[in-house]
Amino acid sequence: MIEIKNVIFTNSKANFLNWLLCFVNHLLPLRIKFSSESFVALVNKKKEALITLEKDSKSKKRFKITKLILEENSTSTAIELINYAITRYRAMGAQSFYVVVDELQADLLNIFKNELNFRNCGIEYLYKINQTNTNYSLFLKPFKKEFLKAVCDFFNENINSFNRFLFSREQYQFLNNCLKYVFIDEETNKFLGYFEVATKNKIDFYINFSIDFTYNIYIIDAIKMINSKLKRKYKKFNLYIKIKDYFMNSKELLAILNENNFEFVSKSQILAKDYYKLQKNENLFKNAKIIFNDPTTA
Repeated sequence: MIEIKNVIFTNSKANFLNWLLCFVNHLLPLRIKFSSESFVALVNKKKEALITLEKDSKSKKRFKITKLILEENSTSTAIELINYAITRYRAMGAQSFYVVVDELQADLLNIFKNELNFRNCGIEYLYKINQTNTNYSLFLKPFKKEFLKAVCDFFNENINSFNRFLFSREQYQFLNNCLKYVFIDEETNKFLGYFEVATKNKIDFYINFSIDFTYNIYIIDAIKMINSKLKRKYKKFNLYIKIKDYFMNSKELLAILNENNFEFVSKSQILAKDYYKLQKNENLFKNAKIIFNDPTTA
């Protein structure tokens, strides 16, 4: 018999304050949850699978699966767990779910695509920044609340039209805890770029961005400036940048990074499922052991 619980009800060794915060988060409505949430599947009181979901850029309706841990031969249990988490969040108002899976993880791709009917809706390329030259001519401005509407419009307009439903943002989603910068044409006050730097551990930093097609080449200066600012604050850190192919100029940006010898890290498929396209899962993937933990940010 499979029993599914919030992980806070199965961890007796948890710090009481952390447990209390997780418990409060568990009770809150979806729109005001302040932390990720994990669920565990128990078979004969033994943990067989765990899943973690978190808001995508503070979205109240879009969630990212950031962790999936399966014991060997427990894939059928994991499928039930994932469906439970999705059904629970859908009932609370969630509209879509997605996961970013490295293309080298064939077994995991098979589970999400073939067993759970997630659809492929994009590719995410991850590069590591190893630049020692920090000379740059582009000066990004710190993000201000007064830029909110213009930045939101700019960001969404640069997403391919057929991907906007899933990846577009609302204005409140830019009021996150990331370091944020904007690239503005001083003469016309036109927004030409938006950059946010996210981290979960203050060691690994990830640049998510959108830049105007005609100013692609300035991505190098933007990276150098962000790298330089981080060096002033942190003695040791790793800096990465994500290129997502649902932005209209992704091919040109990939070419620029490759030409400038940035270190390629991974190519991942972005798989999504929304309640409009929910399908029944009838097949089970057998005999697998998979540990999945997405260390990046949305």
